[in-house]
Amino acid sequence: MLRTRSRRLYAECGTGRLKVWAEVVPAGDDIVVFIGGGERPHLGSFSFCDASHASFCASLPGHKDYIVSAKAATTLSEGLGRTCAVVAGIHVDNATKQEIELLLENSNKCIDLLIRKMKAQ
Repeated sequence: MLRTRSRRLYAECGTGRLKVWAEVVPAGDDIVVFIGGGERPHLGSFSFCDASHASFCASLPGHKDYIVSAKAATTLSEGLGRTCAVVAGIHVDNATKQEIELLLENSNKCIDLLIRKMKAQ
């Protein structure tokens, strides 16, 4: 059976091919976050950080999404005092250095928005 649950939180920042979004799925006291965006969201990396800030990160060969997932997992864990798992996949064809910086900035903004939303609940 497939059900829609309203407990999920969502944030997005940026426009067009530089748009990044993040969605939180509660997992008991823990959270799972997917960060996607660009032209082709995908599964590129996974990072895990617990409340004591012990962390683990893995990415598929050739993917640099660990830069997004590792920072997001650490920021979420520190900001919320919870164990967090983050999956990230953002792809833009032939992205310039400036576009990559904007994608990273948009990712960070999404995480900051989610932390504020979760703290307000």
